[in-house]
Amino acid sequence: MGRQHNGAAAPRAFSQEDAGRCPGHGARPRLPWPHAVPAYHLLMDVDGLRLPLWDDPALRGEVLGWVDARLAARGARRGPAPPRIRVRPYSTAARFESSIGPVWFKATPPAARFEPALAEALAAWRPDLVLTPIGVDRSRGWLLLPDGGPQLRSLRPAPVGLPVWAELLAVLSGMQRDLSGRVPDLLGLGVPDLRPEALGGLLDAFLADPAVRGALGADGVEAVRRRRERFDAQCARLAEIGIAPSLDHGDPHPGSVFLRDGRHVLFDWGDASVAHPFATLHIPLRFAAQVSGAAEGDLARLRDAYLEPWTAEHPRTLLTEAARLAVRLAALGRALAWSRTFPALVERCRPEQAVQVAQWLLHLAGRDGADPR
Repeated sequence: MGRQHNGAAAPRAFSQEDAGRCPGHGARPRLPWPHAVPAYHLLMDVDGLRLPLWDDPALRGEVLGWVDARLAARGARRGPAPPRIRVRPYSTAARFESSIGPVWFKATPPAARFEPALAEALAAWRPDLVLTPIGVDRSRGWLLLPDGGPQLRSLRPAPVGLPVWAELLAVLSGMQRDLSGRVPDLLGLGVPDLRPEALGGLLDAFLADPAVRGALGADGVEAVRRRRERFDAQCARLAEIGIAPSLDHGDPHPGSVFLRDGRHVLFDWGDASVAHPFATLHIPLRFAAQVSGAAEGDLARLRDAYLEPWTAEHPRTLLTEAARLAVRLAALGRALAWSRTFPALVERCRPEQAVQVAQWLLHLAGRDGADPR
């Protein structure tokens, strides 16, 4: 879509031109998931985004002072080099040099302010799977982490092979089964509730948003509404199957995983939610199909390997049905992830974010070539 470096773009409906930018879109009707899912890439212009957190000397001073204090508590100090800063609508990060190696500061927008608290809790519950924060400020949504080393994607041949996806899915399933009893704690931390019974309210909220309705266009809004009865039935059926909810990372891929001493370490929890655990399959299977070129049989084997731990309690046929439903409904989680914005960036980014949200709602409704069953 058009880039707007000065001011915001006017909202417009998601179009086939946009779909054409997504590999797997528009070429063939009724493609099986995940080949028809929007490809993992950024339609949004993020060049030149700026935040008062970095531009305002007083606010920047608060960040530096907080980082210095957290490092000092560890007997460390910040290096003289200026930080390397990255700004996105949904987060901002800065890499600082320090006497204990690189450290990473992250600030979250209000809608993702749960992330620092979640990172701290996960370090207590599963320290083998996450980085232990150097500092956490829950009220401001600030997080300071040690460097995790190279990401998984930089250590494996490109594209990442199926054994790597299988390893990652095994880690995720083990974590989710372990944390299924932590749902009240997770919700208490402010982690979004995307369990099947909560999804109808989220869909209603999106359809009530003027920017999203403008991006959908009248035909798109009607298409989503026509699918509402089926959507509600899918949510009810997924809940009825009876798989315990757990933590969904929301965006698990080789760029959000470190490999340290032979074990996987997950980071970047800003898209996390309490959800049906099988929603976690959404991103890995999509990447495996669209980036790694996995065939349908390969995807089924990855799915079945992930589901294996649950076969002790549930028939595989039910698990497969639940996985299909959870993956389909996970489109709402992706829409929610794209809706988060720093207040200072709303005018600049909101129209393009609304297009991203609309893209996922149209996918949910089967308007992008995917089968909505």
